[in-house]
Amino acid sequence: MERPAGLPLVSARSSERGQIIILFAFALIAIIAMAGLLIDGGMAWSSRRQAQAAADTAALAAANAALQVGATSTTIANAARSIAGTNGFPADLIDCGGATQADAGVVVNRPPLTGAFAGKNNYIEVVTSRRVTTTFARAIGLPCFMVSARAVSAVASPSVANCSFCSLNDSYGNHTLVLKNGATLRVDGDIYVNSKDGLTGDSKVSFNGVTCVPGQEAGKDKGDFFVCGDGFDIFGAGGSITAKTISVVGGWETHDFNIASADSRATLADGTPCPLYTQPLGYSTPVANVCIGMPPIADPLNNPSDPDSVITAPVLASLSVPAANVDGCPGTALIPTGRAGVPVTMSITGVATICPGIYYGGIKVTGSNARLTMLPGIYYIAGGGFQVINGAWVDGSQGVMIYNSSGVEAVPVNTTPGTDKVPAADKNKKTPKNPNLTSNNNPSDVTESVTYTFTIERNKSSSPTPTGLMTFYDGDTAITGCIDLAVASAGTGKVAATCSQAYSNPGSRAISAVYWGDSFYNPIGDTLTQTITTPAGSAIAPITLSTTGNVKLSGPTSGAYGGLTLFQDRASNLTITINPGSGASACSGNWLTDGVPPNTNPVPAACGPLGGLQGTIYAPNQEALVLITASGVSNLQIIAGKIQVDSNADARFAYTPQFFANGNLRLVE
Repeated sequence: MERPAGLPLVSARSSERGQIIILFAFALIAIIAMAGLLIDGGMAWSSRRQAQAAADTAALAAANAALQVGATSTTIANAARSIAGTNGFPADLIDCGGATQADAGVVVNRPPLTGAFAGKNNYIEVVTSRRVTTTFARAIGLPCFMVSARAVSAVASPSVANCSFCSLNDSYGNHTLVLKNGATLRVDGDIYVNSKDGLTGDSKVSFNGVTCVPGQEAGKDKGDFFVCGDGFDIFGAGGSITAKTISVVGGWETHDFNIASADSRATLADGTPCPLYTQPLGYSTPVANVCIGMPPIADPLNNPSDPDSVITAPVLASLSVPAANVDGCPGTALIPTGRAGVPVTMSITGVATICPGIYYGGIKVTGSNARLTMLPGIYYIAGGGFQVINGAWVDGSQGVMIYNSSGVEAVPVNTTPGTDKVPAADKNKKTPKNPNLTSNNNPSDVTESVTYTFTIERNKSSSPTPTGLMTFYDGDTAITGCIDLAVASAGTGKVAATCSQAYSNPGSRAISAVYWGDSFYNPIGDTLTQTITTPAGSAIAPITLSTTGNVKLSGPTSGAYGGLTLFQDRASNLTITINPGSGASACSGNWLTDGVPPNTNPVPAACGPLGGLQGTIYAPNQEALVLITASGVSNLQIIAGKIQVDSNADARFAYTPQFFANGNLRLVE
């Protein structure tokens, strides 16, 4: 059969070849498109991370500029654009069409236009944008991507949280801030003591609403300075408190010729210097400048009248137990086994890395071989507490917030150390040797019997054996059945008395034993903390950093908990113990006085055992105690019901407030 005239000659094979070419063309387009998405999309994602870093640093630069005298919106914006430009994000934006948009590459808004802080002038919003040209994606009509990122910084007053060392207990109690055993304290910021001790309603001295005449409290030795009350006190020869300013709602006193002095007087809300700052009798140099009769301050992190500064507790339901290879937690991390209702304390005795999240049953890092790295984030301790003890090392310097709670509403029964339970020494008497209060069962469980033994011995072989009485206290209360116990022989020249007790509730007890009533010997005493545990580590337990090892903890640099390192449940009155063995290089030179007016030397860098700690320690319960028994310079702010510096510690705090909770120069979004 012949082909009709005019029709092309097409074989079946050539038709198939054409179809293949067409399919290949479509496949090539799909391959190019996929390559564009993978390669160019990866470039865009990398550029997006660069944009976020540029936005973060620009927002911080803007906040820093806002704090300067004479700052204007122009100087603030220029500071942000300058640092963003050095990070590859120029002020002017060139869009995908090639058009230039002035100042659109780095947009600075004060107050922010969007987000949680929109309309609030104490915050600055920075948005960085840049185009990213494509390669493969250009073939499918995408010549460039636009990437952008946003950051918000807080602009707070340099007087962060109203004080750098804040004792919030506003009762008429004494010693809500106390130094013992010759400790020295320097606070480069402001000390504020809310205790009303000495005000009307207290059994001592009244300000009568106007003034206060200082005197020496009856029965005290020559070296005791008494100024209208005892809101804060210093014990032990060589002890001292100095700060930028010192304010106390009530009065204060010291012993052993110890001094309390401020660089200058604190000011009232209207900016005028405080009117009451009486110098103690016999106290001439230095000038005390301690402001008394000051108005009480609210909790700076939980003050409804200043909602921007309120820090809410983390919500348990918003967090989860860490899991390997989830949310950035590496597969090599140590994963907790405790779960809600079945808490298990994670005990770490070797080298380990852990991830943020919920820890049902708490964390215990113990032993000289323990080396723990904490990845940045929020660590919600749901019962069991947080312990670093017995030579262990911890590094949480990348930014961690440890929230100490039980995970439930129940709060254990606890006591705090009794005050003045050990009578003052009599210079006409001798002092017995080696006072030693011990417990046969510490920690113990609920209902378990505990026997306390307080032992002392004669001060030398020719001295008589002590013959007085002993009384045991739980906090400020004498233990029933353990009052005025006659001592009994405990070996050659030694005597002791015992006190047995069982507890029906978990918690932490501050036990004191006092010896007295001997005509030859001085009174003397000793104290210990008795811990009563609950089954399975379900109750809130103390935060204890008491180790010869190196402890480094720093608060997060951004977010709701920026600057907050330790946050104890507001309902808990447990003690937080700060006693690391090391944290930074050894302190050298005159580190306690360098940079303290009128000294003009540079302020020293963080050093010594306390030098590895940075941020805010927050334990706001009226009876919660932060106990500091280590030395060094640290970027620490302390906000607690009560504060004690002890064991001959030489400590310096709070010279860089931007690291603190609600501090200036922090990112919030």
